[in-house]
Amino acid sequence: MNLHFGANLKQLRRERNMTQEELSDALGLSVQAISRYETNAAYPDIEMLPVIAGYFGTTVDLLLGASAKTRESRRGEYYSRFREANSTEARLEILNKWRAEFPDEWLAVYNTMVAVGELPEEKRDMNALRNIAKDALKRCNDPGWHDHLIFGYLNSEDDEKAALDFIAEYGSERDLSKLNLMMNYYQGRDDNKARALYQYRIFVQIDNFMDFLTAYRNIGDVLEAINGCEQALDILKRLSNDPDLTKPDKWIDSKLMALLRLSNNYLFFDEHEKGFKALDTAITLIENMINLPDGTKITCGTKRFDALDCVTQKTASYYSGGDCLYSYNGLAILLKYENLPFEVDYSNDAQHFFAVKYRNIITDPCWHNFVRYKDDPEYQKYAERVRHADDVTDLKNVEYILTRGVVANPNGGRICAVKTNGRDDRRLLYILLERPEGGFARAIEQFEEAAGLSGITEAEAVMTVESGGRIVNTPDDVAKWLGENNIQ
Repeated sequence: MNLHFGANLKQLRRERNMTQEELSDALGLSVQAISRYETNAAYPDIEMLPVIAGYFGTTVDLLLGASAKTRESRRGEYYSRFREANSTEARLEILNKWRAEFPDEWLAVYNTMVAVGELPEEKRDMNALRNIAKDALKRCNDPGWHDHLIFGYLNSEDDEKAALDFIAEYGSERDLSKLNLMMNYYQGRDDNKARALYQYRIFVQIDNFMDFLTAYRNIGDVLEAINGCEQALDILKRLSNDPDLTKPDKWIDSKLMALLRLSNNYLFFDEHEKGFKALDTAITLIENMINLPDGTKITCGTKRFDALDCVTQKTASYYSGGDCLYSYNGLAILLKYENLPFEVDYSNDAQHFFAVKYRNIITDPCWHNFVRYKDDPEYQKYAERVRHADDVTDLKNVEYILTRGVVANPNGGRICAVKTNGRDDRRLLYILLERPEGGFARAIEQFEEAAGLSGITEAEAVMTVESGGRIVNTPDDVAKWLGENNIQ
């Protein structure tokens, strides 16, 4: 834990003109505990940190005394170590340390609960899991993460009674989602808005049903799974009023999952022609989607869902390493609704098309039959196609990202893209942001840290633009650093 905690606690107490006795009474702790905290002789339990922070109206991170840059760097380090851990026990050890330092890091909390469920039954500490879940749900004010935490806990809970008690406490007997509440409100007040909300709800239900049709196997019956995929594709053709499965529309995610699952299932029987045909159709659909110009209208293909019309806006999925460095994972298409009568959360994955999601299914296969065929020359041709389609290091894609404002420098300086290798093939492109007072020095420092965490040993600058979007030469300090250093 950060050694600034004691000094920060003492400062916050004195700012309120409180004695240690008064603070101990307010927090329900002993005077001796407060004294030991302030002298760094001891530290509070993880559950106590948010209580202390909440009492003083601050955050746990600030209470611990970490700067914004340090916190971001530490989070990135924990995330990288977690991803690289080769066993559930190792991941859980890292997650516990991550949560201890950042109790409100919901990604760490969620993955902790999932990891507990992955342990052998005799090694699971279910009481600890239940305490983690209940504590997190009391403190988490982020609606999206709140729901993820509920699902994460239930995924790992083996005891039926404990699970049902948990659902009774945190769930509702009726569907009181925002969508249904809005539909109820607009009914009789604004029929157009109520109709649009109804379309949206039905669309989501159909999308879930397509996932059920294509994913469900009755006791491992692969023939039934193939039948489900073909049924889903037939329904999707009818819904979109178009027999061409390679044409992008609002049903694209359902189509791609049906096609990829169909391919995987056909390859179970070594039916190469049918399996590769479905794979080819899926990759063609991905290519067609990525190549759509910005502003292209995307529809469901029927007036029954006309309120869900969208326009495309190309963007990219990325991980921020601070205000000087970004790493890009792949291209994404933002689907912007034209007519939906409520504020859509475009940070939600459901409002984007992420090519990397499908690329990884093919290029880093975990589905059994794709794994069996990953070294097959014909399969490798398809893997290379989808890898190329989503390759964010392609110069035209780099130029789009830098010149169209997909990433912007908050300091108004130049932006330099650096192409790398590395163990994680999703980290293909790093964006260095210039600081007016120090050039690219801080961005290079962050990149060097990221290189060590991600196993990057090679890097080259591929493009630099000014704040106005004009392409310029690679800055001298970046070119010199890349030329003089072996990244280890």
